[in-house]
Amino acid sequence: MDPEPRQPYPLYNTTFTLHRLSPLYIGSDAALNNANLQQYARSFRDILVGEVLRGVRVGLGSDEETLARVGALQSVMWRILPNEDVWDTEEDIGEETTLMALASRGILINIDYEKASYSAILLRGGRQTDEDFGKEARTGEFEDFPLLLTRMPGALRDSLTAFLASTFDTRVSILHLKKSYMITALEQYILDCSVQEGEEASEVEQSNRALRTFIKDIQIVLGFDSSSGLKTIDILINKEDLPRLLRFGKSDSSKDASHSPFMVAITNYVNAHLALDLGHELVKILKIACGAFVLGSEGKIKITEFTDGDDSIQGQAILNLINSLVDLARGRNIGKGNHG
Repeated sequence: MDPEPRQPYPLYNTTFTLHRLSPLYIGSDAALNNANLQQYARSFRDILVGEVLRGVRVGLGSDEETLARVGALQSVMWRILPNEDVWDTEEDIGEETTLMALASRGILINIDYEKASYSAILLRGGRQTDEDFGKEARTGEFEDFPLLLTRMPGALRDSLTAFLASTFDTRVSILHLKKSYMITALEQYILDCSVQEGEEASEVEQSNRALRTFIKDIQIVLGFDSSSGLKTIDILINKEDLPRLLRFGKSDSSKDASHSPFMVAITNYVNAHLALDLGHELVKILKIACGAFVLGSEGKIKITEFTDGDDSIQGQAILNLINSLVDLARGRNIGKGNHG
C-alpha cells in the first residue's frame, strides 16, 4: 500500500492576509496546549453556527454570499503548529503538550465546510534567529503571537478577529507592507542565497545557480498617484539576468550599492531608459513576486514550498523572511518607514 502523501506545511503555497496581533491575555500561568485550544475551538464553532458571544449575536449571516455556497460547517480545529522539522511525522502530539515544549511556531486554526476549507495561523518568530524566543513568547498571563495570517472570506475573518479580541483582549489590525520593507525583504533574500565577496569562482557559479533556481524570474509592480494617467508598470527581470544585474549594482559607487545592489541596479536602469525615479515618494511598489514568495503592499503574502531541508540555504532564507514579518508585526524597525 502506497504511503499517504506528505501534507505541506501550512505556511506554504497559500495566499495569506497579514495582521498585527497584540499579546493574548490567557488569564492563567498555564501555557496554551492542544487541550485548552480545543475549548476555544468549540466556543468559536458555536459562534459560526449562530450562537451568541456575551449576549451579542455575532454568527455569520445567511446572506453572506461566499459562505452560502460552501455548505454546512463540518469542523473547527485549533491546535499547536509545530516546527517544520516535526510537522506531519508519526509522533503522537498529546493534548497536554505545550507550545514551548514543542518549540512550536504558533497556533493553527482550520475551519472546514462541506465544499471549502479555510485557515489561520497565529505566528511567532522561528527558533533559529530569534534569541529572545522564550522571553517574548510568554509574559505572565500573556502569550505573544505578533503575526496573524488568515485565508478566508471577509465575513469569516471578521468573526475570527472579533472572537480573538473579545476572548483574549487583543487588538487585530491589517499589516500593510510599505515600499521600504518590500525592498529590504527582497534584497535580504537575495543576499541569503548569495555567496559573499571574495569567494572562489566555483562558489560564485554555485551561488548564481542558486539565485536562478530559488528566486527565478522577478516581477515588480509599480503604482502611481491616482491623478496621473499611468496607473501601473510591470518590471520583469529574467532569472538569467539576475546575477549580472547584481554585479552591476555592486559596482555602483553610491552608498546604497553595498546593501541594496539589486534595487540600485534596477533604479539606475529604469531612470536611464524610462526617466522614472523609483525612489520618488509618489512611486509605489504594489507587489514583488519571485519564485520563492509574493509580497503585496495591501498586506498579502504567499511563500512557495521548497524541497531542501529547513537547515538549507533556501530554508534559512525563508526563515529570515518569515521572522522579518514577525518582527515587523511586533513593531521592530525593519528598515526605515516600514510600518503600515
